[in-house]
Amino acid sequence: MAATCPVPPASSLLADSFTPRLHYILTGTFNTLFLYLLAFFPYSPNGPTLTVHRRVRGEGPHQFVALNEERDRAYVTTWAQPPSLSSWEVLEGGRGGVRKINTVPISATGSYLTVSPSSLPFPTRVYQAGGPVAQTFSLSPSSRGFDTQLQEVIYLDGGEKELWDEKTDRTRVALRYGSHAVDIDPVRARAYVPHVGRDSIFVYSFNEDGTLNHLAEVPTHGKQGHEGVRHSIPSRDGGRLYVVTEHTSYLDIYTTHSSAPYLSHTARYSVIPPSLNSIRHLYRGDTLRLSHDGRRLYVTTRGKTGAQRGWVSVFEVDEKGDVRVREEEEKEEGVRYEALSRFEARNSGGKAHAIEVFPFHCSSTGQGHDYLVFTDDEAGHVSILEWRDEWSELREVAVVQLGVDAPVEGERKGQVLEEERGTGASHAVWLS
Repeated sequence: MAATCPVPPASSLLADSFTPRLHYILTGTFNTLFLYLLAFFPYSPNGPTLTVHRRVRGEGPHQFVALNEERDRAYVTTWAQPPSLSSWEVLEGGRGGVRKINTVPISATGSYLTVSPSSLPFPTRVYQAGGPVAQTFSLSPSSRGFDTQLQEVIYLDGGEKELWDEKTDRTRVALRYGSHAVDIDPVRARAYVPHVGRDSIFVYSFNEDGTLNHLAEVPTHGKQGHEGVRHSIPSRDGGRLYVVTEHTSYLDIYTTHSSAPYLSHTARYSVIPPSLNSIRHLYRGDTLRLSHDGRRLYVTTRGKTGAQRGWVSVFEVDEKGDVRVREEEEKEEGVRYEALSRFEARNSGGKAHAIEVFPFHCSSTGQGHDYLVFTDDEAGHVSILEWRDEWSELREVAVVQLGVDAPVEGERKGQVLEEERGTGASHAVWLS
């Protein structure tokens, strides 16, 4: 979806490259049947606002949402049983809600989904990794919902026999020690699957039909069996891979190579401030995303209990894709603690402090400005965080609480249903 950039009112405090209209957001939850459509208005007279636009009854607790390039189709995981994935049509950029296309069964509860970009030389595929498996799906040419499972990769030594053994965990519990995501680098035409339990990153190329071709399993940096590598994203040019560790809350940077060993560790940075190093084990690294201009890296962590608040750390990225550090900064046991800025969350975040960066900027403007949608499972908050270079920090500029704030449109508007009270927000994406 292309962004349009009319000139906003000169009096607006936020008048810049952002399109001055409502932006719609789709979010899942960890503990209800609902998907939520949220409406973000950055130019409200009293400052930015975020509201519950409408709720949609879905498939069960929805952990993760992925969009296609056009942002008119959403692909969603669920923690409901039996394990499945669902596809949804996005109506009017989110204003009209979402409509389910279909549901497909999978062998184990899913985690993160990824949709292949059009720059890769095969039809659009959807990839999912969760626990003991990863899958590749084709899409229906007519509906662009799920079609055929083309491949299943099994991360168990006993293969398919072990997968279907009654002792094998195929529930959401397996996500804590299994595969967690399929992250695509379109420049090098590779896919990376971080595996929490094996403490390794599986490296793949693509076959002609878009299925995964195994190249290597690269051990993660640090103490094997202790780090819990969880999520990764590539740099813009594919020269670096950024990785967050769940058990130790580090940002690790790897240099990518065209041949074996494919990845080599370059640097390690702490997501939490140095004052918390002694209780590092009480944090859980979560997600990471690049800013729209590629000059900043946002990395999140959660608290293990309600006593520890989560964090979003901001790192400056240089032209090579490395984190820019001050010359006087010293390392402590090979770890750098300096971040450009750190934002302390309202609470621990529970099972999620997921982020997605606002993507609808004009191509030639908008430098040094981001909106992030930020989710919280503990209390059900969905927040909008804003970064401006002149602030040199993240600020929360709008917030809504699921299960408390009623929808303003749609069926049963103005009402909070009993079954949505205590809702924990999981992962949100920008529709428009």
